[in-house]
Amino acid sequence: MANPFRSRPANTTTQQQHAAARPKSSLLRILIFAILGLIVIVGLAVLIAWLIVKPKRLIYTVEGASIRNFNINSDHVNSSFSFAIRAYNPNKRMSVYYDAVEVSTAFDGQTVAFNTLSPFHQPKRNVTVLEAQLESRDVALSKSLSKDVRAQRADGQVKVNLRIRARIRFKVGAIKLRHQTVKALCPAVPISFHSGKSFQITECDLDY
Repeated sequence: MANPFRSRPANTTTQQQHAAARPKSSLLRILIFAILGLIVIVGLAVLIAWLIVKPKRLIYTVEGASIRNFNINSDHVNSSFSFAIRAYNPNKRMSVYYDAVEVSTAFDGQTVAFNTLSPFHQPKRNVTVLEAQLESRDVALSKSLSKDVRAQRADGQVKVNLRIRARIRFKVGAIKLRHQTVKALCPAVPISFHSGKSFQITECDLDY
């Protein structure tokens, strides 16, 4: 005759397994809630700090430009460019570290001159004027572009696109934030061949 109580040890073992699994499940839930809570707290802290600082975009304008030793020979251009670039940091709680600055100029979409500027630190609500000297040395132009630049020269001025690329870090208090790359395009900067002519200030479009 079968013993009706023979299955009890199996039930007891199953209950013990469930009982052992409960603390592990509870610990996992506590750990998940703790991580989620930490993420929420960090997110709120970042948001509050961001709202307090209220970061504003940097502003760049070209305040002056000149050209010297301009020559086009066999569709190759030689020239010296000088630019005065006004960099304004409008933030009252953040300074800016410029770790690398590159400046290039182009006729239409073709780059003809390039140079790097020295790193610098820009304080809060500060205006810094960057003096950029760029040289074109025997740069080949397409036939159509060469013809267009010659026509501009005959009219007494040329228009160039000035590009600025800077690797920066904002500093809030004693904390330096992660690096960002600022790209600015200053389109159709007019450069006159007549030194007495007033310069038309050009605003730059930013992307970062």
